Amino acid sequence: MSRRDDSKAETRELILGAAQSMFWEKGVDRCTIRDIAVEAGVSPATIIVHFRNKTALLEASLHEDIEKAFSKAQATMPVEDGLYAVLLHMVSSMFSFYDRNRELYRILIRDTFYEPDHENPTMLKMLHEKLQLIAILIEQEKSKGTVRDDADSFLAASSFFFLYIGVLGDLLRDPELSVASATERFSAILGQHLTGILIRGEGS
Repeated sequence: MSRRDDSKAETRELILGAAQSMFWEKGVDRCTIRDIAVEAGVSPATIIVHFRNKTALLEASLHEDIEKAFSKAQATMPVEDGLYAVLLHMVSSMFSFYDRNRELYRILIRDTFYEPDHENPTMLKMLHEKLQLIAILIEQEKSKGTVRDDADSFLAASSFFFLYIGVLGDLLRDPELSVASATERFSAILGQHLTGILIRGEGS
């Protein structure tokens, strides 16, 4: 890496550190690119060189902490207790993580979840990696005989994610909803989802 590349990387990290600090202290909606530039000791134009807008900066500044939280949850998965216990553990762990600053993470999801893929590449890459991990867990359960052989593992992982994001949305929107209550709500939804609601032989 050249000296110029080193300098660019250092500037980027400086901006990310300033942005994360200010997002936590002031909140995203009350924090401007100019504010972050002052905190980082760079010009607003320099920030735009590295991040096309505030949402891109928000995404980049928070995803590392999300990755760390997920890795910690993954390291403590109760793999011997089956798919239900593993998924519930992961969800409960992430609910606890997002509970640290609900408003901040609510805005992150609000501003990235429905955007085109090219607008939030960091979050999209992270999502695909996590879906692949869950799909692998489901495949492992197939080998144990606890999941049907004809189940589409990636589709099952995707459906799990959308159940999760629904309850996470409730948690981030409702200050009265505790992590424990959100986890209990998700537990009931997940249990019904895994067992199904159709009588055997009904439906397609």
